[in-house]
Amino acid sequence: MNAFFQKKVVPHFAAIAVFLLVSVLFCIPALQGMVLDQHDTAGWRGMAQQSFEFKEKYGHFPLWSNSMFGGMPAYTFAMEGPALHIGYIQEILMLGLPVPAGYFFLACVCFYILCMSLGIRPTIAVLASIAYAYSTYNPIILSVGHNTKMLAISYAPAVIGGAILLFNKKYWSGAITTIIAFGLMVASQHLQIVYYTLIILGILCLVFIIRSIKAKSGAALVKPLIILVASTLIGFANYAVSMLPLQEYAKETMRGGASELTKPNSATKTKGGLDKDYAFLYGSYGIGESFTIMVPRLYGGSVPTVVNNELKSEFGENTKTAEKLSELTGMGEEQANQFVKQLPAYWGNQPSHAGPVYLGAIIVFLFIFGCFYVDSWHKWWIIIASAIAFVLSWGKNLETVNYFLFDALPFYNKFRAPAMSLVIPQLAFPTLAALALERLASGKDENKHVLAIFKKSLIATGIIAAGMLFFYISSDFSNENDKGLKQNLSGMMLQQAGANASPQVQQQAESFGSSIVKALQDDRRSLFGSDLFRSLLLIALGAGLIWFLLMQKLKLNIVLPALLLLSSFDILSVGTRYLNSNNFIEKSDFETQPTQADLQIKQDSNLPFRVFDQADQQGPFNSSRASFFHNSVGGYSPAKLELYQDFIEYQLSKGNMQAFNMMNTRYFIVSNPSNNQPVAQLNPEAFGPCWLARSIKYVPNADAEMAALDSMPLKEVAIVQEKFKSIAGEQPVYDSTATITWLENKNDLIRYKTSALSPQFAVFSEVYYKQGWNAYINGSKADFCKVNYILRGMKIPAGQNEVEFRFEPQSYKTGSMITMGAAAVTYLLLLLAAFVGWKNYSRLKNKV
Repeated sequence: MNAFFQKKVVPHFAAIAVFLLVSVLFCIPALQGMVLDQHDTAGWRGMAQQSFEFKEKYGHFPLWSNSMFGGMPAYTFAMEGPALHIGYIQEILMLGLPVPAGYFFLACVCFYILCMSLGIRPTIAVLASIAYAYSTYNPIILSVGHNTKMLAISYAPAVIGGAILLFNKKYWSGAITTIIAFGLMVASQHLQIVYYTLIILGILCLVFIIRSIKAKSGAALVKPLIILVASTLIGFANYAVSMLPLQEYAKETMRGGASELTKPNSATKTKGGLDKDYAFLYGSYGIGESFTIMVPRLYGGSVPTVVNNELKSEFGENTKTAEKLSELTGMGEEQANQFVKQLPAYWGNQPSHAGPVYLGAIIVFLFIFGCFYVDSWHKWWIIIASAIAFVLSWGKNLETVNYFLFDALPFYNKFRAPAMSLVIPQLAFPTLAALALERLASGKDENKHVLAIFKKSLIATGIIAAGMLFFYISSDFSNENDKGLKQNLSGMMLQQAGANASPQVQQQAESFGSSIVKALQDDRRSLFGSDLFRSLLLIALGAGLIWFLLMQKLKLNIVLPALLLLSSFDILSVGTRYLNSNNFIEKSDFETQPTQADLQIKQDSNLPFRVFDQADQQGPFNSSRASFFHNSVGGYSPAKLELYQDFIEYQLSKGNMQAFNMMNTRYFIVSNPSNNQPVAQLNPEAFGPCWLARSIKYVPNADAEMAALDSMPLKEVAIVQEKFKSIAGEQPVYDSTATITWLENKNDLIRYKTSALSPQFAVFSEVYYKQGWNAYINGSKADFCKVNYILRGMKIPAGQNEVEFRFEPQSYKTGSMITMGAAAVTYLLLLLAAFVGWKNYSRLKNKV
């Protein structure tokens, strides 16, 4: 029994211990109570703050939030499901580790599951798991706060591992692994990573089907495929409580292409999805940039960013640019170094870049070796998926292909930033590398045969290295932004010279700009050169270890641990460039602090009203800071309602005060020109939360409705499309004594009272969203319609009435029931799988 335990159990516990140790050492400040200074997490807190305050007061999260864009579904950023769910399993898997250590640990464990499904020995599995979990994309996204993306990435290998277990006829373990991993992945709500995982899964299934048919074992296909489909459906059902409302909401957003307006025809417009210009603006990886998987700073690395109130740059202290600055201006060394940190090391063609996708030089080399050496059918789905991912990542740099795929692939036009597809090779490369090492370690092949194949991989790697050396020698390390940088630098010198600069001074200024930019390009060359040398050295060391193994100069029990250490050093040391102790701050420093303008507005107890923050440097529609404290007309969401996006583009961005007034914008936060500090300006013309329109202007379509907002007196006239005429009814009868009063707003419940001698038409300063809002007059359900393009309106009978709006989406109720049922099934299957596993363990133990 002891021998069995040591052979079959201890190695896995040892692997878990290694994952725990590495995650703790990589994130030591997190265990000291510090938190990451994550920009996007701060943004999320602004979105969700009102929901948390509501929960603290009423004991549950609301389904609607008033804090952003005049109001939107709160379940897009903060919600709770039913009491029975599988989220408890995630807490166990992460061992209660703080962010981000828990995410890295989880990613290692899930990739280890994939390796076990492929029959890879623990040492090699640990090597590949660390390479996957700490590939630079993960530290980079965590440094800015893409936590849900990291969660989804963590579960991806376990989903693939579950499918492989099923194909290996391990039905119980395969089914429960797929259900839990896919369910928790969907729970992250990062559907783009789910989409890429399904691409891998689809290619895996296709290759498996072809292999089975060729082997004339087609009958064996049915059972694992049926179980796989059933498992993914159960996994999806576990989070139907979030997915069904989100699917419903998506149809009404920018990603659903729900605008009713007639917009100019363009090749970049997409039916039912994002505009191509928007989708491909950020994250179209340059074709040449793809080689950053092997040499991280091939294109300079990243752009300068502010981390923990300090400027972070790829450049160190001793640069040619700083030296040139000191030479030409007399600037001190420290000041010159600080100036250089503001200059872009990155010189690719993306408008912004947080850092490269680096998979590890040794992992890439082992992948190349695996392409020649591995004869398993798994090699083909890995290579095919990787090739497709690279093509997708190039985005607008391969416009003809990717624009076609954007329109042709189901649901693909809902996503942006195509370089995110590189999570596919991030999974695929370590997998093939592990398969290559496993076959090498198995000793099934003669060394002479392996050596011949190994030489081919060395030649292929050498060709790539030669290409990079040629690129290093021939490239000028410039991009189109350098011209503007040169002009700015020259302009700085001319500004110091004064308005009457002589031609000689102008020439000197131009020479100054050219000299600094040239020095900058030399520094970029140095970054590439140092990383190229580093990668080639690591590859040489790794290849040398394998060579000595094949030459029987080193034993396997030396080579595998050495490769593990070398590969881990490779990937972890680059990862710390983008996530290290400088990224952590005290929890108290991460709190969003109110400005004097916020405090001034908070003193106004005459609710409700909205605020428009024009002082935010990110812009009113790209920041949720104001939403932390107020109900905001602005905010930030990559999936805001298309109606509201139209309203921003055609009204708010033009500064139409009538539009702001009907949104009940009582305060504008602006910058004080004397000290640049935000101040609150009162807008006494705001219409309030509701009003009775004197008349209704019916218009034929959405274009006319939007155009009418430019000129109509919106406090007196309600603009309604003719398709809503049966709901809006006849013209209201003017009554000078008629009133409508706001009573309360509890997010999912809004109450008003009205009094009138004749029928009226009320306009409510609440965003129109038909998926879940119901209206009631005196307890009886009533119809309401879209008014003024973005608001709600309804006819009110004469007399004393109480009007209610209740947000009660059926999709949430249905999703809750499905989630509870799926969770019950999952836990039952988990218990059965544990029982079957114990029986198998006992049988094997008795054999031993």
